[in-house]
Amino acid sequence: MYNFQILKKEPKYQIIFWSSVLNGIGGRFAQVGSFALLYLLTESGAALGLLMALLVLPTIIFAPISGYLADRFYKAKLLFWTDLLRAPFALLPIWATMTEELGLLYLSTFIIASGQAIYNPVRFSIIPDIVEKRNLVSVNGLEQNIVGITLVFGSLLGGIIAFISNMHVLFIFHAAFLMLAAILIWRLTKSNTAKSSKMEVAESSLKKSRFLIVRVALLRVFLMVMLLMPLANGVDNVIFNLIALEVFDKGDLGVGLIYSALGIGFVLSSTIVKWIRRKYIAIGVAMILLEGAGHILLSQSFFFIQALALAILITFVGGISNICFDTVLMKILPASKRGFLFGTLSMFQNSSMGIAMIGAGFLTEWLPPLQTSFLVGVTYIAFALAFMLVFRSVNFRTSIRKLKRLDIK
Repeated sequence: MYNFQILKKEPKYQIIFWSSVLNGIGGRFAQVGSFALLYLLTESGAALGLLMALLVLPTIIFAPISGYLADRFYKAKLLFWTDLLRAPFALLPIWATMTEELGLLYLSTFIIASGQAIYNPVRFSIIPDIVEKRNLVSVNGLEQNIVGITLVFGSLLGGIIAFISNMHVLFIFHAAFLMLAAILIWRLTKSNTAKSSKMEVAESSLKKSRFLIVRVALLRVFLMVMLLMPLANGVDNVIFNLIALEVFDKGDLGVGLIYSALGIGFVLSSTIVKWIRRKYIAIGVAMILLEGAGHILLSQSFFFIQALALAILITFVGGISNICFDTVLMKILPASKRGFLFGTLSMFQNSSMGIAMIGAGFLTEWLPPLQTSFLVGVTYIAFALAFMLVFRSVNFRTSIRKLKRLDIK
């Protein structure tokens, strides 16, 4: 595949790629086990929504801080320690399965997600430091492969393991994969990139960085996207679980299958990268529109295989949208403030997603999952039309000039 050839050209990114795959697969194992355990103990959509909210809530607290640290310290070492220190807490759900204490499950989820909230902005900010600019689109295609691979192998294998064995094995694998990911990243801490990135950071105050998003029109629009899109995405995450568990009664294996279908869509989205050369924003917005259409079709599903096919379609177009928007952000964000700005955007993104997940849990107590999917589809279409209008109102050249001046100072 064209994208995977980039790994040979970008050996430092190759380390990031494979460590992220291990990290992601382990996380999906734990997610499948946690969702299945919680649903078996409570059979509550609200409890499921609360657990998923805990997956994103720590970003509100830690993402801007971690992004600020990423702009000033060795990024590779930050990645190493966030993986290593989370490994013991990955085993905590085993105790929860033995005692049926949901508090332990919630605690483990929060701690693991807190580490991920630190990990993501640092990881995003290190990629443009170690990858040639002309390869960023291809690398962002590989980023969707990571999402897809972790969904396919993590969720499907996790569902199979839970089906034929017990949930303890899933959490043991999660801890082991975190350790392996940390070992891989340790190699990157010895490279010159990890040292030079610290020296190249321009001194700037936290106070000034906070106001950048407000001062630059293009960043304000991306902030709008980060605030609104997760309102629909958060409901998505709850819906897909309930479609497998409630609508089609497929149990643990069904959850694994539907997440695998979502993963296949993300992997397929990376195959079109070689045809994306410009008009990233226009393509990204168009894909959101198609994502909404996919959800409307999903709401009319009569068979589980039909839902799986539509899940592939939804993440296929969603993955293309992610590739386009991430590439634009990597290109326009000033290097000296990339970590903080991405962390701040992630904070708003995950705040919205957390609210949406909690709301989705209660919403599905009143509306069937397929009806909820229809509402999500309409919401996606409305958002796409709004983004189209707002992006057209932005003077891109003025925004880019403002951002470039920040790195010159």
